[in-house]
Amino acid sequence: MKKTILSTLIFSAMGTSAMDVDAGSGTVIFSGSIIEAPCSIAPGEENQEVPLGQVSNMILDNGDELSAQPFQIKLEGCNLKGDNQVAVTFKGTDAGKNTGYIQITGDTSGAAVKIMNASGSHIKINSSAKQNYVEGSNTLRFQASLIGVQQVDAQSKIIPVKPGKFQAMTNFTLAYN
Repeated sequence: MKKTILSTLIFSAMGTSAMDVDAGSGTVIFSGSIIEAPCSIAPGEENQEVPLGQVSNMILDNGDELSAQPFQIKLEGCNLKGDNQVAVTFKGTDAGKNTGYIQITGDTSGAAVKIMNASGSHIKINSSAKQNYVEGSNTLRFQASLIGVQQVDAQSKIIPVKPGKFQAMTNFTLAYN
């Protein structure tokens, strides 16, 4: 009987240690920044991707643009300050000849990204656009579209839009008045 009790205790101890085996682990990192401003940028709004879809090169060859896609920057916890306006500046590389459009990169050419306010007025890259804000939560609304940018070769012939994948990037800054 003593042998049965002893073997039961040993088996129980072995069973407990088998349960303590690591079944997975990981790390959680919390990051952000503290800014000097009357509003906070809502989490997830500081880095965004706006899909512009698959656009026909024939539309772009004529210098036309496809329907604009909306995007926004959400602010929260706003306190009133000054004239309650925020100037949003989209920074990046101009597509050329001061078009005010954002240069695209990738294996395509002949197009650029155009940023507009909610009513459709063009906001030139590296220029600011003002919007009013109220106390509490706010949504700054914008639009973006792909637009054809005509290029010419050395003989002044128009180069057609080259199909392919593209990306364009802009950083935005906020300044409160």
